Amino acid sequence: MPLYRCIIPKDSLDYDQRQEIAEAFTNVHCGISAAPRSFVHVWFIESGDGDRVKDSHGDGFLDYKTDYYIAGGNRAGRPPEVRQEILGGLIEKFCEISGVDSKDVSGHISEGPASWTMEAGHVLPEPGEEPAEWYEHATIPG
Repeated sequence: MPLYRCIIPKDSLDYDQRQEIAEAFTNVHCGISAAPRSFVHVWFIESGDGDRVKDSHGDGFLDYKTDYYIAGGNRAGRPPEVRQEILGGLIEKFCEISGVDSKDVSGHISEGPASWTMEAGHVLPEPGEEPAEWYEHATIPG
């Protein structure tokens, strides 16, 4: 269910950087939440000057003041400090890989109830109610 939309200026990241960022985001999210790696989705949305990007609910637009923005969507139920740890890790990795200064990157993680989301044909459990097999992958590669 975790979806991270990276709003970036047109032509600012090449394929290899995007691949590395997607892998790093997966490592950050799974390292903190223990979600299966296959659940993490990363999109790169290129925007030009003055472009507005719709929010994930389709009823408004994202409001951000930086050139690069990470719009996350996760299951509800985690403490705010865990969401902040995830977002901080995402921004750190994004900057490390892209070479973009951290002052030019911001983000936010929105939440929705687990019951609103399916992965691999199954409605997701609430945080803390995950089956034991979710934790079998706990080692992050690399």
